[in-house]
Amino acid sequence: MVTLTNKVKKGLQWTTASTLGRALIQIVQLSIAAHYLSATELGIYALVQLCLGFCQMYMDMGVGQAIIHQQDILERHYSELFVVNLLVATLLTVLVYFFAPLLAWLFDATALTVFLQIMSVSFVLSAVGRIHLVSLQKELVFSVLAKIELFSVVIGFLLAVTMLVQGAGLYSLVCGYLTHLLIQAMLAWMYSALVIRLCWPRSWRKLSKYLIFGAYQTIDSTVNYINSHIDIFLVGKLLGTEVLGGYSLVRQFCFRPAMIINQTFTRVAFPMMAKLQHSPSLSRIYCQLVSVLAALNFPLYIAIFVLAEPIVNLLFGPSWKHLVPLLQIMSLWCLLRSAMNPVGSLLLAVGKVKLALKWNSLLLLIMPVSIFVGAGFGIEGVALALLILQFVLIPGHWWFLLYQCAGIHFKQFLSNLVRPFILSALTGAFIMMMLILNDTHTYLTKLLFGLGLGGVVYISISIKFNTQLVSALKGNFKLDNE
Repeated sequence: MVTLTNKVKKGLQWTTASTLGRALIQIVQLSIAAHYLSATELGIYALVQLCLGFCQMYMDMGVGQAIIHQQDILERHYSELFVVNLLVATLLTVLVYFFAPLLAWLFDATALTVFLQIMSVSFVLSAVGRIHLVSLQKELVFSVLAKIELFSVVIGFLLAVTMLVQGAGLYSLVCGYLTHLLIQAMLAWMYSALVIRLCWPRSWRKLSKYLIFGAYQTIDSTVNYINSHIDIFLVGKLLGTEVLGGYSLVRQFCFRPAMIINQTFTRVAFPMMAKLQHSPSLSRIYCQLVSVLAALNFPLYIAIFVLAEPIVNLLFGPSWKHLVPLLQIMSLWCLLRSAMNPVGSLLLAVGKVKLALKWNSLLLLIMPVSIFVGAGFGIEGVALALLILQFVLIPGHWWFLLYQCAGIHFKQFLSNLVRPFILSALTGAFIMMMLILNDTHTYLTKLLFGLGLGGVVYISISIKFNTQLVSALKGNFKLDNE
């Protein structure tokens, strides 16, 4: 008998392989793009991603998360929701295409128009395979899902790099991304067991539980997206696209570790917690999830802080060395963000989308003010303002979300973060001291020496002082009563 625990273990294995593979490809592509594209071009592409990312939240109107949350879904509803999703995506494609000049005027970047118009077709391409991919995630069939995603990303990457080398500029990244979406949609239809039929919704009343849940989730995602990307918008407006190019480069790299690690676990944890949404053990499971994520994320961000100079010089090139202080500040900001991030999956799993909306609406009032103040001190000031704000928000995050949602006490939440932070900080301090004592290395040897020695030290002390992490990574956990 295949139990929920076994499905989660296999899901984590496949998701880890897929996420790590895709993240590695994205980092390599980012590094190559930094050598072939100017800061202004990177800034333009950051604005393209900003605009399209905002619109993509409306592509399925939160229906995907609603499907995973609902445990009693009819087969016909998949087909009906597919039609709704496709119609919304088509409407978005038309709107973005015709409003692209207005968006370019808003950002004072005329080159933005053509790239937005080309990329507008991405909504339809995403919608074609969206319901199939959601069904695979809902049923924890991550082996098929991982293969589909990884293969499509590889093909898109190869096309993008080939075009970059041949001098196609930003069109390289655009074509690579669209190719990735097209192949992903085709494979989703081929390998998903879900059978979709084009049919108009028979009863809007029966679909209302998905649409209402999705509506709240979409509104919350909109506010959250603005909060998560308001720094890009304001940096572009206040400091210019050239500064934005460097900021975006560091931001994408710095967000990558948490995106890799958190997505690996939360992508499996969301449908798993949805199945256990009424279980009294949900709060314990969530705290264990936070503990594991902190133990994986914290040492990586401490390593980025300590090794920022060789990372920038090797990954982006010597012309970007002025970004070292920005990377150090942003690594600490992302460290704190990584600990707060999993709460979104918990809130969706238990259906508390209204609570998430209230919290994100509060942040929407606070974050722009912090960024405006920080921008007065340059790009490092923006990053420092975001770091300070993230630290100040920790008690509010606990009380408003974790305690109200799952009854998690502050000591219970904080205790899962303190140990990983102390172990990571001690490792980072040791590596920094060793690098100072041996300051004759090249950037490459510094990076390899720091990562190698740091990895050995952190793993050694974690085995001794963080047995919960070791046990979880070995798969020694049980979620259900089999």
